[in-house]
Amino acid sequence: MKKIFVAIALMMVASCSYLKGDYTLGRRNTFNDFFYTYNIRYYEEGALEDLETETISVSDYKKGAMRHAVPGGVVVSSKIYQKTIYSDEFVRPTGKGAMVSYTVPVEFSDEKMYRAMGETEIDGVTYRLLEPNRLGDVLLIDGRGNIYPRVGRIYNGRLALLKTSFVLEPHGVKFLSETKSRAGEEEIMSGFEIRYQGIEDYQMVFDYINVSPNGGQPLQTEKTYKFPMYDKKIDIEGVIFEVLDINESGIEYKILEI
Repeated sequence: MKKIFVAIALMMVASCSYLKGDYTLGRRNTFNDFFYTYNIRYYEEGALEDLETETISVSDYKKGAMRHAVPGGVVVSSKIYQKTIYSDEFVRPTGKGAMVSYTVPVEFSDEKMYRAMGETEIDGVTYRLLEPNRLGDVLLIDGRGNIYPRVGRIYNGRLALLKTSFVLEPHGVKFLSETKSRAGEEEIMSGFEIRYQGIEDYQMVFDYINVSPNGGQPLQTEKTYKFPMYDKKIDIEGVIFEVLDINESGIEYKILEI
């Protein structure tokens, strides 16, 4: 009987030390969750993005060249697009390495970039949290890219530090900031387009679409032009082209002025 009481006492002591650790995978109450974990200031999606724009001019014509357009096809087009470039902030280690302990090492490679998901404060120092690896391990880096000597896990939306001691190998590896650009959608800012719409009542039908700047919101207008089938020279808003041949299947033409 005395042995039974000793065993129960040992289990109670073990249970207490388990709850008082910095991190456990078992169930803990709200008080322990708050007291032994760190608040995370999560970065909003796009919060680290620097926006810049790129202007692109695209023209679909060549003066003097013979061309063909089917009904609904483009006769001539000239547009200026604006493309948004997003620069996402990442970090890259200065070499291959790992946080090593008696458990599975937390490895990283300079062949890969890592995104910061948020930040936390430990002993008055702000650390960025890198996105968890496939096992859920989180590396922390300070403002200079130095790696915090302990590894974290996300627990109920908060950061919990593992009690396990980790050693950085090789010594001196750190993470440096990098940017990774990606292009967003293109938006037409200005330009025009002429489309051939076919023959209607022995007349050639063309649509003229114009886009002009309007206080940051491009304004698009459309007009329809009709010309007798026997006309050989067409002038639409200063765009002049010569009709070389026309039939039900399309129009053959040559740009003279634009």
